[in-house]
Amino acid sequence: MPQQTFHRVVGLGKICRAKHNIERKWTEYRRTSLRATTDCLTRTVFDWQATPYPALLEYLRRDFRGMFELADLGMFEGRVINERYGTLHRHDFPDNPDLAQHYAAARSRHDHLCNKTRRAVTDPLPTLFVRYGALAPDEERELHGAIAALRPGKAFALALIDDDDQPLSDPNEEWQGNHDYWDKALAQYLVRSEVPMRTLLPKIAREQALRIAGHIRHFRF
Repeated sequence: MPQQTFHRVVGLGKICRAKHNIERKWTEYRRTSLRATTDCLTRTVFDWQATPYPALLEYLRRDFRGMFELADLGMFEGRVINERYGTLHRHDFPDNPDLAQHYAAARSRHDHLCNKTRRAVTDPLPTLFVRYGALAPDEERELHGAIAALRPGKAFALALIDDDDQPLSDPNEEWQGNHDYWDKALAQYLVRSEVPMRTLLPKIAREQALRIAGHIRHFRF
């Protein structure tokens, strides 16, 4: 059976471990394959917050609306938490913030990312959805159904990657998980841009020039 090709990758949390490994995997792949670019990757609202499974379902079922209301926010150990849905917002606010002062900017950013995520979820392109963490079989079916409801008839796959029993690649960066485990889990999916090569080549050339310039600045070869 031929391997299915996906033209978009969407991270679904539950923390930024998924985002980190998706970007690390396909940024490296971009350097070794002309058909692979970061055009396939989408930054989502789930990349920047901790999102428990029930909250993820609510985002999908509510079409990403009403999930970041000021009345629902509170504080936990100096961080902002959504007391209604359980999402933790470490990157949206400074430590120990004045919610009234910082909410408008955080809300604008959250709404922008929700709109990007909604467009990616409903995009007709074949899409790979990736979430860090294990789910029970009925939860996995439930999540699959919630995604399918937003993109009826459109091809997609759901990858649940749980490396909690694996040694950390970097003990000083626990949130990154095990890189080898993620690489092996993601290797079964073929990801390529749907953009024609004649359009990709100038972008790839610019990306490579910037990468080489960065190596020169930092004396890395």
